[in-house]
Amino acid sequence: MPERPVPRPQTMVGSGMSIEIQQKAIAYMVAMRAPHLDDVAADPTYANDLATKLKPIVLAMDTGADKARLNRIDVVASGRQLDLLMAGGCDEHAPLRAVVNRAGVPLATLVSHGMLVVRCNDSRVQCLQSTRDPDDVLCTTAPRHK
Repeated sequence: MPERPVPRPQTMVGSGMSIEIQQKAIAYMVAMRAPHLDDVAADPTYANDLATKLKPIVLAMDTGADKARLNRIDVVASGRQLDLLMAGGCDEHAPLRAVVNRAGVPLATLVSHGMLVVRCNDSRVQCLQSTRDPDDVLCTTAPRHK
């Protein structure tokens, strides 16, 4: 893994931070999503089933005014990443809250099916939750436009 752009427990990399920190955040997020040699193959069937299970959970968590139009869940890279797209309500706790607390699926189960990242994105931020390391969450100011 590349160097983390902000020390733990800090999770937010904002647009007002230096270009160097923002570039480190981009590199770190790419590395979070990248499979390692010892990772199992992605399981698209499992990822699609989980997306279906999470749809009403994420809709209930969405606090945005336009959630009927903007709320959806996308399976990315055949199940390596799950995107929780919201109108509002994405923060560093949202991916864990949706998957582990509300759906009852441990992060270790996601890793065992080849899913490496759960990401939320709303009108203000995006947050990536690593499934390999439950304490590894990184957020950036990245408003969602569609």
